[in-house]
Amino acid sequence: MIRSLAAVGLLVVLATGPTIGQDKGKAKGQLPQGWSKLGLSDEQKQKIYEIQSKHKAKIDDLEKQIKEAREKMVKEETEVLTAAQKARLKEMFAEKLGEKPEAEKKK
Repeated sequence: MIRSLAAVGLLVVLATGPTIGQDKGKAKGQLPQGWSKLGLSDEQKQKIYEIQSKHKAKIDDLEKQIKEAREKMVKEETEVLTAAQKARLKEMFAEKLGEKPEAEKKK
């Protein structure tokens, strides 16, 4: 179960947008894919970065809520399983991650 939560966490991290910050009065960010081919002026780029910065906090908060909801969902789903099903699920995750099942580790 812990591994499944970690997998969900990894998905959230990978889905997170670019890091945006402030440096010497200039907003930093990353243009949306393909936008660098549009011939944007420096002023347009700065406005885009400022827009991204303005919305980043809300997006981060929503992503945190999604992560928490997914973790809760996985926990509730796992509670439905029998002990044998939980053990099998754990083995399946270990196999997927290339790890040896607990029984083989003890040998």
